[in-house]
Order: sequence, then C-alpha cells, then structure tokens
Amino acid sequence: MADILGDGVGWLTDQLKSSAADIAIYRRGTNATVIYPTRGRSEYATYDDEGNLVTEVTDADFLLGRSELVLGGKITEPASGDRIDIKRGTKTLTYEVLPHGNKKCFSVDASEQLLRIHTKHIKTV
Repeated sequence: MADILGDGVGWLTDQLKSSAADIAIYRRGTNATVIYPTRGRSEYATYDDEGNLVTEVTDADFLLGRSELVLGGKITEPASGDRIDIKRGTKTLTYEVLPHGNKKCFSVDASEQLLRIHTKHIKTV
C-alpha cells in the first residue's frame, strides 16, 4: 500500500529546501555540517512556579529533512546545546538548540522525515 502521507511530507520537505531554505552551519562541539533549514516558530504552554498557565513562543524553529543532519558521518538527532549559525548580510546569527517547554529540543513529523529543531537566538556577530 502506498504511503501517501509520507510521500507528501517528502515532497514538502524538498519544496521547502529548494524555495524557502537558508544555508546554515549546524555545530556540536568540534563537529559541523551545512544544513538547509526553513525557519518557523512554535507556541507552547507551560506552568510557572505558582501553577499559572503560561504561553511561550520559541525564538526560532528550524525545519529540515531528518536525513540532512549528519555529524561525524552519521545521521543524528539534535541535542541541547548544539548551535546553528546563519549569515544575514555581514552578520552571523547564532541560535542554541534548547528543549521546548518540558519536551525534547526537537520533534519529528508522523512520517519521521521532517525535523523541527527548537532554538533560541543567543548572539549576533
């Protein structure tokens, strides 16, 4: 049986990469690789210390094909503390990979083809 949803996500991932993606450097320690992410945002709800519901928004999410994140010759998952550098004109914006509320620092779509990496802008040079 054909995987229509999986085929659609694969097609969408290719379209995002070819028409809306940035060129970025993904870093973990001394390892680095070029990725082609599309920028997004996530909104999520957490509770503060007093038990009040608080809505938060990520600085930036980066979407890319799961197979694009290769470090040390292996496809890998994002980890907290990893960095993403993107050039904007003469400046480089650096984002740190962070957990999304009380969840992991990334999520994967149902077909397991598209990564959404949660980050926070930490510096501009």
